Amino acid sequence: MHEKLWNKDTILMLQGSAVSALGDILYSVAIGYWVYEKTGSNALMGLMSSISMFMTMIVMPFSGSIVDKCSRKLMIVGMDAARGVIMLAMGVLAFSENLSVPVVLLAAFLASACSVFFNPAVSTLMLDIIPHNDMVRGQSAFSGVNSLISLVGKAVSGALVAFLGVPLIIVLNGVSYLISAVTELFITMPKTVHQGEAITLKGILGDFRVAGKAIFQDRYMRLFIPSALIINLLGAGPGTLMLPFVLEKGFTVDMYGYLMSVETAASLLCVCLLGIVKLKPKVRYWSMSIGFIGAVIFSAAAYLTKSYGLMCVMIFLNGCGNTIGNSIFNASMVLALPEENRGAILGFVSAFSTGGCALSAVIYGALGDVFPLYLVFVAGTLLSAAPMLYMCLHKDSREFILSH
Repeated sequence: MHEKLWNKDTILMLQGSAVSALGDILYSVAIGYWVYEKTGSNALMGLMSSISMFMTMIVMPFSGSIVDKCSRKLMIVGMDAARGVIMLAMGVLAFSENLSVPVVLLAAFLASACSVFFNPAVSTLMLDIIPHNDMVRGQSAFSGVNSLISLVGKAVSGALVAFLGVPLIIVLNGVSYLISAVTELFITMPKTVHQGEAITLKGILGDFRVAGKAIFQDRYMRLFIPSALIINLLGAGPGTLMLPFVLEKGFTVDMYGYLMSVETAASLLCVCLLGIVKLKPKVRYWSMSIGFIGAVIFSAAAYLTKSYGLMCVMIFLNGCGNTIGNSIFNASMVLALPEENRGAILGFVSAFSTGGCALSAVIYGALGDVFPLYLVFVAGTLLSAAPMLYMCLHKDSREFILSH
């Protein structure tokens, strides 16, 4: 455990994640625009966005157990390098005009397969390189830098796609992954409790049972996991279809980039504040609850308005609420995890949470081909308000935030 927040390992991890994050932002806008331009299908957009989430839902409960037993350096560096190669191969196909929708879907599948091993490795590593008494500030610092990268990337993404073209953007994303992999080679990664143990099907299933038992015996997890699944199922879909939503409103791809940068600016502002100010437990709880509930209200208002300026304001306020709520909740969650099964439990939690997002993307995409997207967005968002209120105002949520 490092004594200082800013040490060699946190700086290297931050640098690597920032570089790949910039490539990912440009790539997601470029490939989303390419798919929508080729097909004009909201359902296909939803399917493409849901692939990585379905992979997370199905594989993550087991990948966390594997990560607990493997070298985290091998996982982190190897998965970034593999994603870099996948993106470079796609770039070659794009330059030769052989890129097709099935290839894009296959690349999304392969890249997401890498992510389900990369993400739990990074999540557990963060607990070892960030001092526990600085966890909120540490996570806020990482979120802040990534938000700054996202702010710049999204603001210029539309213009860069038009200026550089989709093939070059894909290649740049591949290069960003390879740069991250090289940077991560120099991080000192402590061994996990179970590192070096044999990886067997029986052992993986055993870890799955242990993690599942630990979660469902915990009254907090029994509240949070079903709530997260339902909330994401009802309200996560708009995030995957914002580009066609903006185009349907009559705005341009450049305006989409600016709108997303407004949301990111809100996140950046809030994580900076959380990184500077140390909140008392009661203030943390009420900040989380008001943030989550406010985000629902402001997002519904954003979908209903026809004014681009007012939409930007509502998206900004929605971004503030979501960032405050998630930053506080996630910091409490990671501190509550037992060290011996962190990877497996994180995988289990991620599977339920992401499963709701994946199903939501598919459902919203299908409904968006039948009804106007703004009506689908508003209906789903308002429906998510009930489980959000239930989770935030439940006495177990209050007790959990106050005690972690």
